[in-house]
Amino acid sequence: MARTLSTRSIVAALVLVLITALAGSPPAGAAPDEPAARYTNPLMADVAQAFSDVGLIRAKDGAWYAYATNTIMTHENSENGGPGHLMPMVRSYDLVHWEFLGDTFSDANHPVWAGWPNKGYWAPDVRYVDGEYRMYYSAPGSTALDAAIGLATAPTPAGPWTDIGRPVVNFVADSEVMEIDPMMFIDDDGTKYLYYGSFRRGGMHVVRLSADGRSTVGESRQIVAGDRGEAAWVTKRDGFYYLFYSGYGCCMGNVGGGGYPVLAGRSTSPTGPFVDENGIALTAEQPGGTIVNSFNGNLLSATGHNAVTVDRSGQQWNLVNSDFRFELPWGGRPQSMDRLDWIGGWPTVRAGRWTSDTPQPAPATGWTAGSLFTEAGDLDDWRAIGGTWSLGEDPSSGGYVQPAPTDRTAKLITEQSGPADFRAEADLRTVAGQPGRAGLIFGHQSDRSYAVAWLDPARGALRVEQRVGGQVVQVSESPLHQGFRYDTWNSVSVEVRAGRATVQVAPALGDNPLAEVSVRLEDALTGAAPVGVATSGGTAQADNIGIAPLYRPVTEKVPDPRPGRPLTSYSDEFEGPLDPSWQWTAAADQGRVEDGRLVWDTQPLDLSEEKGPAATVLLRDAPDGDYLVEAKLTLPFRGSTGNARAGLIAWSSRTSSLQLAPTKIGSGRQAVLWPGADDSPWPEAIQLGPSADTMWLRLRHTRQPDTGEHLFQAATSLDGKRWQWGSFWHLPADAAPLKLGLVSMGGTGSTATFDYVRTYES
Repeated sequence: MARTLSTRSIVAALVLVLITALAGSPPAGAAPDEPAARYTNPLMADVAQAFSDVGLIRAKDGAWYAYATNTIMTHENSENGGPGHLMPMVRSYDLVHWEFLGDTFSDANHPVWAGWPNKGYWAPDVRYVDGEYRMYYSAPGSTALDAAIGLATAPTPAGPWTDIGRPVVNFVADSEVMEIDPMMFIDDDGTKYLYYGSFRRGGMHVVRLSADGRSTVGESRQIVAGDRGEAAWVTKRDGFYYLFYSGYGCCMGNVGGGGYPVLAGRSTSPTGPFVDENGIALTAEQPGGTIVNSFNGNLLSATGHNAVTVDRSGQQWNLVNSDFRFELPWGGRPQSMDRLDWIGGWPTVRAGRWTSDTPQPAPATGWTAGSLFTEAGDLDDWRAIGGTWSLGEDPSSGGYVQPAPTDRTAKLITEQSGPADFRAEADLRTVAGQPGRAGLIFGHQSDRSYAVAWLDPARGALRVEQRVGGQVVQVSESPLHQGFRYDTWNSVSVEVRAGRATVQVAPALGDNPLAEVSVRLEDALTGAAPVGVATSGGTAQADNIGIAPLYRPVTEKVPDPRPGRPLTSYSDEFEGPLDPSWQWTAAADQGRVEDGRLVWDTQPLDLSEEKGPAATVLLRDAPDGDYLVEAKLTLPFRGSTGNARAGLIAWSSRTSSLQLAPTKIGSGRQAVLWPGADDSPWPEAIQLGPSADTMWLRLRHTRQPDTGEHLFQAATSLDGKRWQWGSFWHLPADAAPLKLGLVSMGGTGSTATFDYVRTYES
């Protein structure tokens, strides 16, 4: 017997059939009555202190699911010599409290092609597609050739997972592309793409997938230059495709972690070219990259390999790996989460403050009114307007609500109203083989005045109808691609701000919208109102229906550091002989002053002492307190060798130093903040903004308030006016006396020209 809700009667009894006891099937559950108000990074501390390369989905049962690269998961498991977990799965109803569900693979269901007992399963990406959950994952070192990308499917977000029996993207010999870190994306025309790649000369790539997503079509295309990034995440917003990726410093294996910044580019095509905020292509010889998240000097470093989701207010959240800076390596990296803002057309974490390590407002995961339809009383707070409604269940979504099969037209709305500016959501589907459409009701001011966002198979569209006084007064629609599955769950959302409604449909909430309609609401439909669902012309089903206050977007980034009073005694315009305040660390007169500039050929040596004695550095005393040092540099790289570079340096000793320098890396170059004396930028150097033959560099010094460390933040500019501020890094609190200076080293064939060094209070 099912519980029903009708205009004629309310049946008092309910027996909700439990979800089939399928292995890995998520038990029925509901969001907490009181979602978390605040949280502190890292996440999941009581469940998984090691949970890296996260894949993330807001599933059809209303919960968030996260998946990780193979991991030991907990300190206790590591200390006890316990087994590793093969792509573990966790679940949360509020993005703060998580529960462990199990592993994706085991001896019973592992991929037969991946060389079991090899257990290299990395970076799962999970999507809901055509009524099933699909996990694309990396299998590095699992074939005779090298890495490959596999695919497993499941009826629920917690499994059981069944591999398709072969790679989707196999290793291609001599391609110089590492087939790891997949991300599947469905464009609004229905075309599927797979993004992948890592730190090899071939860079990151995108390839089209077949309609069933199980094989590739045509050749792949490079989207990020070689040796520059990994961990793609793609979303479409305001007509642009945004590609997120992560730079050097993921897995340094020593105390302190690395940088691992998240960067982004955008394109008008899903296959690129992607460019940064300066208009520089990510595939250029001197590639661009707009900084989304980077190390900010707090206790968490290596904050990259991101995934993005959305809460019930419409606010997006960015999840990343992270390391405790003062923890010895033990085999894992925890997850951290922060608000993702869009300012001036570009994404940034916490308005440019980046990853937090202090208490933060939690995601909005509760509704003013709504239900996941998983418990006996979930229809009590709803009102039927025509038709008889009852609960059903299936493995992919848990409970859902539906009208009686004989009800050709029916509506169900909440008893309670939501706010005037709101986000409303629902998962909708029609019944296979039956006519009809399913809709999300919003702006319901009366039974004769309301709006509906319909999934309309007859018109092949997302269709928004506004009805006032019983009459349809406004209709807008956006076509859905050929082959769109109306009979599987699709997520419809409506955001209303100041009377304008933006309506989207996506495979799952947080995924790329497949259609969007933006309309001005009729005055009669504005203000506080309930939310609901409607069917017309046939049976349809709905789940996860709710309304919440709309998020307030952050519109301004934190101010950039600015120079204060000039410190002329720590500056040099190079207008005469080299100021005696400068001192060479070794061979004197490496450089020369010519025509008001310091000219200095790059040295073949570096600071590592692995190729002989350390390179010579030009140093002078640093001022006390907070300060900012700036240099203008010209450094053509044509014909250079090795990791030739030049720029600023903060120095306590050879091994306790920070270089800010455009650096030759492979066939191109990148501006980086380079800690220490390693002979290679991999994996420690932290990528910054784009570089050019002539560019401007800034290092700003402050103190870390908790540890007393010397913090330096780096910035680059292509014109000396617009600055892109990037990562911080640290020198020890007892590093003294600090010096500032210049470097020109790491390879031959280039000549650095410094126009000036200027120091300011800050």
